[in-house]
Amino acid sequence: MKPRVSIIVPVYNAAPYLNQCVSSLTNQTLKEIEIILINDGSTDDSLAVCVALAATDDRIRLIDKPNGGVSEARNDGLRAAVGDYVGFVDPDDWVDTEMYERMLSALTTAQADICMCNYVKESKEGTVPVLMKQTGAIEKAAILDDIVANVIAKPSFRSGETDIMGSVCRLLVSRALLEKENIWFDKEVAFMEDLLVCVETFLKCERIAIAAGAYYHYRVHDSSTVMAYKPRFHQRQKQAFAKLQELLVREGKAAELATRLANRYIIIALLSLANEAHKDNPVSFREKIRNIDKILADDELAATLGKIDLDAVESRKKLELNLMKRKASVTLYFYYSVFNKIKAALGKG
Repeated sequence: MKPRVSIIVPVYNAAPYLNQCVSSLTNQTLKEIEIILINDGSTDDSLAVCVALAATDDRIRLIDKPNGGVSEARNDGLRAAVGDYVGFVDPDDWVDTEMYERMLSALTTAQADICMCNYVKESKEGTVPVLMKQTGAIEKAAILDDIVANVIAKPSFRSGETDIMGSVCRLLVSRALLEKENIWFDKEVAFMEDLLVCVETFLKCERIAIAAGAYYHYRVHDSSTVMAYKPRFHQRQKQAFAKLQELLVREGKAAELATRLANRYIIIALLSLANEAHKDNPVSFREKIRNIDKILADDELAATLGKIDLDAVESRKKLELNLMKRKASVTLYFYYSVFNKIKAALGKG
């Protein structure tokens, strides 16, 4: 029987979490699925766990390959997929058992190319559902303003503003759409590769169905990407930002989204400053300050900060943006050192 849905799971050193992840997939109420595990050169016991899991259910397919990164692994999964629709799950996460049945139903009822669901953040401090404001079916004319803009960044830095996490893991996508538009994950991009695929796919589709449930469980832990120190983070984020700009220029949407792009550029700087102050950053204090100086010396960042009305910004962000405008490198380093410790203690993303 041909599967309705292909679920792609890129696996790299995720042995402790794989059983829970894959069990949540094999127990789906939608039975017409295939589960594609791509072992991306893991150095722990992930391959052995994948082999054992594949032996328990003939819907599980295993691809074992040398390490090439999450984008290449997901692309390998896409090339192998035969389902009408494609979903993605990260190996340290899990999903509700009715997730794909409900998303497929919402998608087919709305005659949409994509279904998007809410998610639950699972961390040390507990379980927190993260819900979108958008509901129902989003038509082509509203996709840019309602979805794409909010995936790129919040409308402003005012308190209460929300964005949409640009993760493919909350999507169910028509495989025919991906093939028709030749959409793949960019192997050159180390961060924001999810966001790039989300934006391109949204811009190419005719309708998006929003499933009301929070079906995807996103685990935040000490070794997860969001919590870890990331070498060359600022350069890689700027590279991904350039790719995003290129995509929007190509699609003729860059001018309409200029404010959101500016906000994303500031967010990249904020995240990069926090990364430099991370406890696992191995370089000397002097080198950290030098790196922070380089981030703050960016003329585009200075111009973007100059356009923001700080009186309309929430208090914590107002402090951060003021320090950035003043190029207060040392103060920012100590500020983010404390902030990172608080965030780690709470297990927040």
